[in-house]
Amino acid sequence: MKEEQKYLEKVELAIDKNIENWKNERDEAKKMSTTLLAERAENFYMLDNDMSASDSAYYINKIDDADATVENLTKKIEIFEKSKDRPYFARIDFKENGADAAGKYYIGLHYIALDKTAYVYDWRAPISSLYYNYDEGKASFTAPDGEVEGEITLKRQYNIENGKLNYYINTKETINDEILQEVLSKHASPKMRQIVSTIQKEQNAIIREENFRTILVQGVAGSGKTSIALHRAGYLLYNHRDDFSSSDVLILSPSNLFSNYVSDVLPELGEDNVIEMTFSHIARTELKRPVESRENLMDEVYKDKNQTKLNEIAYKSSFDYLNALTKFLTETFAAVFNPRDMLFKPADAKEDSYNAFYFSKEEMKKLYFESFATLPINKRIEYMTDILIERFGLSPKETELIKPRFKSMLYRFFPLSDIYKICEVFYSRENLSVPSFDKLAYEDVATLLMIKQFIFGLDHDFSTKYVIIDEMQDFTPVHFYLFNKIWDCPKIILGDINQCIEKTLSKKYLLELSRFLKAKLIVLNKTYRSTRQISQFSQKLIGLKGVINMNREGEEPELIKTTDTARTLLRLIDENRNKFEHTAIVCKTSDEVTKVAKMLDGKEKYEVIVGSDFSFDFPLVITTAATSKGIEFDHVIVPFADKENYRSELDKNMLYVATTRALHKLEFVFEGQKSKFLKKV
Repeated sequence: MKEEQKYLEKVELAIDKNIENWKNERDEAKKMSTTLLAERAENFYMLDNDMSASDSAYYINKIDDADATVENLTKKIEIFEKSKDRPYFARIDFKENGADAAGKYYIGLHYIALDKTAYVYDWRAPISSLYYNYDEGKASFTAPDGEVEGEITLKRQYNIENGKLNYYINTKETINDEILQEVLSKHASPKMRQIVSTIQKEQNAIIREENFRTILVQGVAGSGKTSIALHRAGYLLYNHRDDFSSSDVLILSPSNLFSNYVSDVLPELGEDNVIEMTFSHIARTELKRPVESRENLMDEVYKDKNQTKLNEIAYKSSFDYLNALTKFLTETFAAVFNPRDMLFKPADAKEDSYNAFYFSKEEMKKLYFESFATLPINKRIEYMTDILIERFGLSPKETELIKPRFKSMLYRFFPLSDIYKICEVFYSRENLSVPSFDKLAYEDVATLLMIKQFIFGLDHDFSTKYVIIDEMQDFTPVHFYLFNKIWDCPKIILGDINQCIEKTLSKKYLLELSRFLKAKLIVLNKTYRSTRQISQFSQKLIGLKGVINMNREGEEPELIKTTDTARTLLRLIDENRNKFEHTAIVCKTSDEVTKVAKMLDGKEKYEVIVGSDFSFDFPLVITTAATSKGIEFDHVIVPFADKENYRSELDKNMLYVATTRALHKLEFVFEGQKSKFLKKV
């Protein structure tokens, strides 16, 4: 213990020395910026405002460099100051083949070195992969110069808090169960935390995947899917800095609420937050009309239980629907292009120059139906417009002005040029309900965007180098068609087909999706979130088998029959007030949320969170399963869990999502008879 305590002191000294050096460098950079600003101002006025462009550019560049240095050093200082609380969490002793002795490698959130001596290695460094991938014994890792083979002779994990070494554990296992249990037993956090000290082997394989292909991850509730995605982003930004910056990575987030929940993870890893965007944002930007939220769709489905609507949603969520829409666009609509001769006559043109500005319908048909026949309509029109532009011999400036006009003229040869009218035609052919499109229903948005993309192209460029798509079960094949068109780059797509709450997805669908995406399919079947009792309860609820549960003990979920729901909810809140930091009453619909809020009004302090852009950082929240998906709470209460309220297969899916939000305690409240799904478990 003394030896380890001395090493911790050395690391802390190295941290302090680095901070001191960087503060001195930062002060110098600040002085440089101030001096340059003064010089620039002085020269500007001395020269009677006639400073040369090159001199002005020199000062601007130098000032920008100095300010960037200040910003970079400030970030380093902040990172190291935070590192002092827990500078490392593990150590491996690794003896390379042919070496005389094993080297000692301490692993932490960040690389810590001083005077060319490395004290702590970043968890993303190649050597650190040994900690996650191997137990004691033979091991290897891939270094920049090639494969390094050897033997792990010691694995040690540390409990360090506030700069104090409490204890350490020697373990032959990848992650010692005692350390993992301690981390998982903590209270829920209002924001997701980094998990570098407890990353499991199967999670690490995904995070460090070096083959830049699309990865599709199917993981049971609590398997760490979102954490994996964010840590993969951190890994790429660290190990591939020449290829990626934070602005080159995009997270397609389920909601702004979810974005807020995960916003601290990458900064904790020392990286800038990446670009985040919701599908609704893309829809609003491109379609320029109000878009119904997915939560509203869920409300409508669960309130009315309109079988026609449910059947239509299920169909629109299938590959059969994508194939029908693709066929309609590529064969039916594409075939109605019916051009006419186009004659262009400049004001000063002579009679014999007409042919130079002539675009015959035969030529257009040949280009459209033969030369460019394999392309989407928007590309065919684009290339035909380019031929026209070239024929006119226009300058770049003239081209910019006239090109939209030429494209517009070509689009007039279609009988319809309004995406909403085109969508109506398709829906009618498919015997689907035709909406008014005043406010766009969530289930129509992907179809409208696919029509727009194929025929006209999208107005905005959303391109990037790497995309993270979470909650994949909330998207349909049409969505994934669009994602492939919008982002022609590697992706990691994560979700759980068991948590789909408006339709039922099967393993067959998962395989079909992986083939469509040309993705490597990885299945995670170990859950870490909830106690063993809660996990097993939720799995029995939907008949889920083959899941490995963490052996973290807790209370059995409780089914509470009552004649007064309001009084029972108040009692449960009061009984658990000092036990847990975050309690959520998870309802099925927004109407239920309103009903519960009225029950608690004036008696408890609570926050209503339904499809909101805010945070879940409140001791007591009332929310829906659809809104809270992906979030976790210490204590979950599910009200109105009776046989009338939870009776269909979709109700069962919603109940499953609600139960998997609970970390430590789960309770159901019902009047009359409990749901048949609860009877089964």
